[in-house]
Amino acid sequence: MILSIILLISIINKIILIKQSHMFYKGKKFSFKDIEHGLYDFWNTNHYFDPLHYEHNKKNFSIILPPPNITGHLHLGHAWDGTIQDVIIRYKKLQGFNTCWLPGMDHAGIATQTKFDKVLKEQNKKYSDKKAYLNALTNWVSEQKIVIHSQWAKLGFALSYANETYTLDDNVKKLVDNVFIKLYEKGLIYQDYKLTNWDVKLKSAVSDIEVIHKPTTGKMYYFKYYLDSNPKEYLTIATTRPETMFGDIAIFINPNDERYLKYLNQYAINPVNQRKLKIYADEYIDIKFGTGVMKCTPAHDFNDYELAKKHNLTDYHSVMNLDGTLADECAIANKNYSGLDRLYARNKIVQHLQDLDLVVKIENHDHEIGYSERTNEVIEPLLSKQWFVKMQPIVDELYQTLKKDPSTFLPPRFEKTLTTWLEKINDWCISRQLLWGHKIPVYYGKNSEIYVGLNPPKGYEQDPSVLDTWFSSGLWPLATTVYNSNHDCSCFYPVNLLVTAYDILFFWVARMLFQCNNLSQVNPLKQILIHGLVRDANNKKMSKSLGNGIEPNDVIDEYGCDALRLFLINGSTLGEDLRFDTTKLIYMTNFLNKLWNVHNLLDNHKDYHEVNQFIHPINSWMIDQFNQFIKKITKLFDEYNFSVLVTTLIDFVWNTYCNTYLELIHPLINSDTYHDEALTIANNIYQKISIILHPICPFITENIYQMFNYKLSSVMLESFPSEFKYKTNEEQTKLTSMVIGVINKLRELRIKANIKSITPIEINLINDFLAKHRELVVSLCGTYNIQINQISNQPVNKEFKIIKTDECIIEYLDNFKDEATKKEELLKELKRLENEIKRSESILGNKNFIAKASQEKVQNEKDKYAKYLADYQTIKSLLK
Repeated sequence: MILSIILLISIINKIILIKQSHMFYKGKKFSFKDIEHGLYDFWNTNHYFDPLHYEHNKKNFSIILPPPNITGHLHLGHAWDGTIQDVIIRYKKLQGFNTCWLPGMDHAGIATQTKFDKVLKEQNKKYSDKKAYLNALTNWVSEQKIVIHSQWAKLGFALSYANETYTLDDNVKKLVDNVFIKLYEKGLIYQDYKLTNWDVKLKSAVSDIEVIHKPTTGKMYYFKYYLDSNPKEYLTIATTRPETMFGDIAIFINPNDERYLKYLNQYAINPVNQRKLKIYADEYIDIKFGTGVMKCTPAHDFNDYELAKKHNLTDYHSVMNLDGTLADECAIANKNYSGLDRLYARNKIVQHLQDLDLVVKIENHDHEIGYSERTNEVIEPLLSKQWFVKMQPIVDELYQTLKKDPSTFLPPRFEKTLTTWLEKINDWCISRQLLWGHKIPVYYGKNSEIYVGLNPPKGYEQDPSVLDTWFSSGLWPLATTVYNSNHDCSCFYPVNLLVTAYDILFFWVARMLFQCNNLSQVNPLKQILIHGLVRDANNKKMSKSLGNGIEPNDVIDEYGCDALRLFLINGSTLGEDLRFDTTKLIYMTNFLNKLWNVHNLLDNHKDYHEVNQFIHPINSWMIDQFNQFIKKITKLFDEYNFSVLVTTLIDFVWNTYCNTYLELIHPLINSDTYHDEALTIANNIYQKISIILHPICPFITENIYQMFNYKLSSVMLESFPSEFKYKTNEEQTKLTSMVIGVINKLRELRIKANIKSITPIEINLINDFLAKHRELVVSLCGTYNIQINQISNQPVNKEFKIIKTDECIIEYLDNFKDEATKKEELLKELKRLENEIKRSESILGNKNFIAKASQEKVQNEKDKYAKYLADYQTIKSLLK
């Protein structure tokens, strides 16, 4: 017991020392740079991000960070994605959960290797030795980790660094190896010679996600395929890729196309290599596309590949080398094209066929072509020997789990999107011909024997390929929790929440679901929150390659992290894109400045005694307003309704609390009767605001919390606020609400009519209830320079203009402008009406308009014309 007390005192003293060692910003002027400086170190040093001591009476809540590629700086999309997660994890911590936000980075196979190759090219460096190359790449990756860590810190992310994982950590390597071996032993991983997306620059297969389809203007070439039975008759067949004609194995027509049925089962001659091609029929052939006759090249086209399988055609092979050059067999009439790049050879082949009078015509053709995302090379469908995962049994297994324990998708429509994709899924090519990544645990003997495991026989050589990045990142929920090498994080599996963009729904989210389920027999993700992409002011997707990408650090340096986070969360409508807008960032900065100014006001009135009874109606009203607000804001947090949440929060803080309540209590602060109760409510709500706002704006709220020396060592250790338990007077609350309704209407009038605050507004109020409380009404309105003449139950002065609230009529004297100003405004309106009259007369005088427009539209224009004339005469009279 004594040892426990000593240990507790030691921990408390350490926290106090750490807290005292940080100089929190105490300036009067709002300065986000001073506010945000050093606070992240304060949190991290105190281990506020790490779930070091689990409380068993609390529920656990975990989020896994989508691991950024270890290829350089984080972009604004990462900032948005991470900020959503940070808001949620901080909110859950305030709600009393044992929270853990599990961070990490992805080695990112192709992305990292191609990025590093670009760096080497810029530095004019080369590594012929694989070991030296990988050592240099590993060192470069270590540098990128430091950059990403600094960006996480600048964004204020409450990541559990004690549990950080990297996809090439030893524990992940072990997990990946074991999963591969288990799937192989179950017959779910196999090796085969299949058609794959091939990057000729990398000389590797790539995944679908790494193929970017771009609209491209090319050529459609029409060639003569002479009939074997009649050398004078030919079929015209179109293609965009003449260089692949060496791989033609058949010709197809549609069985419903009467033009070509007579040729069925005959043979035609391939113009490039004189191979006889049998003519088959299949309804897949589009009668209206091209000539309605299609050549079949299974080794270089995915659709042709499926067609060949359907008709049991097996006599085909690639006519292209792995580097995109044509194979040895590519020759026409003693003209050899072997060794030439396929795109360069294309024109040579066409020219030669033109010389042989085998070209019918050439047309421009717009179509989509797949490009490698990493190298921008045209992707070639190419036959190669690869490792595949048999997907159907794994997906079927996932469906069984999801029936019993479904994942909740937010928004729900993405569940159907994912299910539709899974229903059509093909076997997954998981091998890549790269140096960087997880080595495949497969070994080959001298006589092609295969060993799959971790302890190969002597003399066996390991498969030189590596695994697709998504194979390891698909195990991310398990790698960061159950198989975490730092701490036992198994209590955080299944993961409570995943936040990610919709563009990797299929390629990452789907793989995590089916891979982790296959290994653990448990649905790994309870909730999946999907957001969109960041777009620029012109609604274009932000991208460094397009030149419109923005670094989060640059935004933070100009506006501050809290302002950026407020903007990002305010723009977070689930499933929708976010448009970057600097005007909104300025607005968020102004809001934070307003919040900081409240600190200055309250800091000047520290001398008060906290009370628990409230006499003045304005305090009853404020308590009631806060209680309504906290119920609404808690619901919005729980539903992840971020856009409405931020709008509601800003409106309450800026308008209800600052511009209304704090303005109205100025006289109370200076009175002996209400001084303590006004400052009790003002300070209590300010503290609660700092806690509520903390998940979104962690820096300014921590600084405010420290400035007022609230009870705990950090706002991160607080509990999320609940309603006030103070008793309030319902009649007083109603009265104050009505008066504030009057004040707000007149504030709107000031803005609309440009009335300065020093100019009084003279009014009469028409409402029985307000008439009974004249003294309070006059007092509150007087704060805003509103002069009340009478409060009655019927209209007072017909010369006054009228504004209505929900429960009250306001008569006000419109005497804010001098004669010269009024005349100037009337002349402007007269000029506008003259223009409208001329426009309307021109339209009504147009015979075509009268003849073609609907009767309703013509009558509408006549009504507008009549109104313009009437208004014109009215203003003429006023000017006289």
